Parts: sequence; C-alpha cells; structure tokens
Amino acid sequence: MLAYESIPNLPTLFFERASKFKDTPFLWAKSDGRWRPSTWKQVAERVTKFAYGLKQLGVKPGDRVLIVSENRPEWMITDLAIMAIGAVAVPAYTTNTVSNHRHIIQDSGATLAICSLAPLSQRVMQAAEGSDLKTLITMEWPGSLPQGLKLHGWDDVLGMAERAKGITPTALAEE
Repeated sequence: MLAYESIPNLPTLFFERASKFKDTPFLWAKSDGRWRPSTWKQVAERVTKFAYGLKQLGVKPGDRVLIVSENRPEWMITDLAIMAIGAVAVPAYTTNTVSNHRHIIQDSGATLAICSLAPLSQRVMQAAEGSDLKTLITMEWPGSLPQGLKLHGWDDVLGMAERAKGITPTALAEE
C-alpha cells in the first residue's frame, strides 16, 4: 500500500514506481502492425529527456503548456514532463475547432503547444495567431508555419538531453 501523504506530486510517484518496476512493460503502442511495450525505465528516461528539452525551450514553473493529442504514449510522457518541471498542462480535445483552441490559448495563457497529428497542429497554429503562444512542438510535420511561430519536432526536443550529462528527475527539479 502506498503512503500517499509522503508523495508530494504525481511525477514523484511516477519516478518512484519506475525505479521499482524498471523493466516491466508500462505503455504499449502499435508499431508495424504489432503492439509493442515500453518499460517503466524507458518511459522514465523519455519523461526526463522531454522535461529537459522543455526547459531548454524556456518553459518555467507555472507556465501553461497546451497538449493536443489523441491517446498515445507520447501524451502521457508529455504530461508527466510538463508536471516534472512545475509547469501546468492544458489538455485540449482533438475535436476542437480553431475557435475553441483560440479561447483555450487566450484563457490559459499558454505560450507553448504540443500537438500530435498534422491536422491538429494546423488548427492550433491558426488559433495561435495574435496570441502569446509562440512555440509549437509537433509529433508529425504540420506543413507551412505562420510567421512568428517557432517549430520543434517531438524527437528533436527529446534529443536536446543527449548533449547534457547526468540528467535525472532530481537534477531537473534543481535546475
């Protein structure tokens, strides 16, 4: 049984579980027609790397980060990474219109968005015009980019941690 009062937040619980269950399958995704697992350890490494990448892009504690994605492992990795650095995840429906996204971006104050599929990114890019949202991370290339919006690939953000040594969940919190 977990002593919930000793767990300060969800990322802490996740990283504790990951250190305990290391090579146990955690998240599954379909690839080449087959369901393939990622272990707790692999997911924890991706969360840590993505959190580091977000920090390199200037995301700070309290910043709002929009997530527009269908249910997939990257969604959970993104959400945990955002929380791990003290930022606030702003999840949005994949069925949102440009108008819906514009309202959420303006109301939340999101400055960065993370989208999965190109059509989702395109709606968010349209909604971002004239807002404080200046950076978009995509899992799939969205096509042409409006002026004033910076674009990063999801894998590129993960790769930012490759140049850093000793990135750990604890080091993320201390930076």
